[in-house]
Amino acid sequence: MRRASLSCLLHLQQHSFHSSSSPSRTYLLNCIRNLENVDSAFNFFHKMIAMKPFPNVKDFNLLFGFVAKTNHHATTISLTKHAHSSGLKLDVCTLNIIINCLCHLNHTAFGFSVLGLMFKLGLEPTLVTLNTLVNGLCSQGKVGHAIWLTEHMEKMGYQCNCRTFGAIINGLCKIGDMGGAIECLKKMGERNCEVNVVVYNTVMDGLCKDGLVSEALSLFSEMIVSKGIQPSVVTYNCLIQGLCGFGRWKEGASLLSEMMQKGVMPDVQTFSILVDAFCKEGLVLGAKGVMSLMVQMGEEPNVVTYNSLIDGYCLRNQMDEAMKVFDLMVQRNCLPSIVTYNSLIHGWCEVMDVDKAICLLGEMVDKGLHPDVVTWSSLIGGFCEVGKPLAAKELFFTMNKYGQVPNLQTCAIILDGLFKCHLYSEAMSLFRAMEKSNLDLDIVMYNIMLDGMCKAGKLNDARKLFSCLPAKGLKIDAYTCNIMIRGLSREGLLDDAEGLLLKMEENGCPPNRCSYNVFVQGLLRNYDISRSRKYLQIMKAKGFTVDATTTELLIFFFSPNKGDNAFKELLQN
Repeated sequence: MRRASLSCLLHLQQHSFHSSSSPSRTYLLNCIRNLENVDSAFNFFHKMIAMKPFPNVKDFNLLFGFVAKTNHHATTISLTKHAHSSGLKLDVCTLNIIINCLCHLNHTAFGFSVLGLMFKLGLEPTLVTLNTLVNGLCSQGKVGHAIWLTEHMEKMGYQCNCRTFGAIINGLCKIGDMGGAIECLKKMGERNCEVNVVVYNTVMDGLCKDGLVSEALSLFSEMIVSKGIQPSVVTYNCLIQGLCGFGRWKEGASLLSEMMQKGVMPDVQTFSILVDAFCKEGLVLGAKGVMSLMVQMGEEPNVVTYNSLIDGYCLRNQMDEAMKVFDLMVQRNCLPSIVTYNSLIHGWCEVMDVDKAICLLGEMVDKGLHPDVVTWSSLIGGFCEVGKPLAAKELFFTMNKYGQVPNLQTCAIILDGLFKCHLYSEAMSLFRAMEKSNLDLDIVMYNIMLDGMCKAGKLNDARKLFSCLPAKGLKIDAYTCNIMIRGLSREGLLDDAEGLLLKMEENGCPPNRCSYNVFVQGLLRNYDISRSRKYLQIMKAKGFTVDATTTELLIFFFSPNKGDNAFKELLQN
C-alpha cells in the first residue's frame, strides 16, 4: 500500500499542475484509496486543489470520507471549506460527510444548519442525511427530537429503514427507556423493516443492564424461534453478563455450553465474564477451570481475566495465590493495570501487611502507573487498621502531590481510623478542614463524626452536631439516630434516649430492629429492668428479634434470677 501511495505522489509531483492535462481519474482514485493516514491525505488534498482541470467532486468526497473515517472530523470540515473556497461545487454526499462530522463533534444543531444549506442549494436530502441527524440526536440523548424527526421524514415521503430504527432503539436504551425500545422493535416488525441481530443485541443489553434479565431471555427466544435470527457472540456475552450480574451464574455457565453447541465460539470477553462471576461467588477453583478451558480453546486471557482471578484470591485473603497469578500474567507479557495493583494493594492491607502494599505502590509508580483514589484509600485504611493513623494521615495529604483529590470514601476512612485510634483532636481538626473545603459532605461522614464523638465521651459536641444536620440539608436516618441513642444511653441519659426513639417515627425514619436493641441494651446496662421489659414486649409486638449483644445481657440478668418467667419467655421467643 505504501509503495502504491508513494508511486501516486511521485507521479503527481512529476506532472505539471499548470498544464491542461491531468492524471487519469482511475489513477487518481487508486491514489486516494491507497492513502495511509491523515497526513498523506492532507498532502494529497493540496495536490488535488492545484490540478487543472479540477478533479470531480466525487473524487474529493472519497478523500473527505477517508479523513472522516480516521476520526479527524474537524480536519474533514476544514478541508471541505478549503475546497469550496477554491471552486469545488459541493454535492449531497459532501454535505452528508460534513453533517456526520458535526454529529461526531456533538454539534448536531450545526448539522441542521447544513441541512438548511442543502435546501438552499436546491439539493435533495437523502435517507443517509436524515439517518445521520437521527443518530446524532440520539447520541446526544435527544431521543424525543430524533423521534419527531423520523415522523417528519415519513410525512415528507422518506421510508425509515433499519438504520433509522436502530439509532432510535440505541438511544432509547441509553436513556433507560426500555419500554419505548421494545415498542420501536415491534414497530419495525409491523412495517416489515428488516430487524438484524445488532438491533436485538442492543435491546437485550439494555434489558440486562436494567436488571430485566428474564425479559432479555424471552426476547432472545423470540429472536431465534419467531424471527429465525441467529445469535452472535455479542448476544451471548450480554446475556451471560446480565445473568452473572444478578447472581445467576449457573445459568450463565449453561449459556456458554449452549453457544458452543450451536457453533458460536466464545471470545475472551465471554470467558472473562464467567471468571469474574465465579470469583465474586468465592468459587476460585471454578474460575480457574474456566480459564483452563479458555486456553484450550486458543483464547489467551487478557488483563481483565487476570484481574478478576487476582481479585477473587484477594477477597479470600489468599494473597500468595494472588501474587502467583500476578507473576504468571507478567511472564505471559500481559501488562498489569492500575486495577491489578489496586486489588493487590487492597488485599495486602486487608491482611494487615502494609509493607508489601507499599512495595507494590513503588513498583506501580516505577512502571509509569499513577495511583488513583482507590489506591490511596486502600493504603490509608490499611495503615489505620495496623494502628498507624498518623502515617495514614500523611498519606492522605500525600495524595495531592500525585494530583489526586480525596473523595468522600477516602475522607470517611481516615476519619474513622483516627477515631478508632483515639486521636480525637486530629479527627476534629481534619473534619473542620473538610467542612471548609468544597467537599459535599454526606450523612455517612456525619455519622462517623457522631459515633466518634460519642465514643470519645464528647456527648455535648455530638448533640450540637446532631441538631445542626437538618440545617445542612441532610436527612437523618435510623443509623444516625441509633448512634445518638447508644451515646445517650452510655452516659445514663435514658429519658433523652427514649425521647429520641419516640421522635424517630415523627421525623420520618421509624425505629428499626437495631434502634430497639441499642436502647434495650442501654436500659439493661443501667439496670432499668422494668423499662427493658416494656421495650422487649414492644419489640416482640413489632416482630423484631433480639440480637446477640441483647441476648448476652438478658442471660446475665436472667441467670441469678431463674424465677423471672417474663425474661425467660422473652429470651425463648
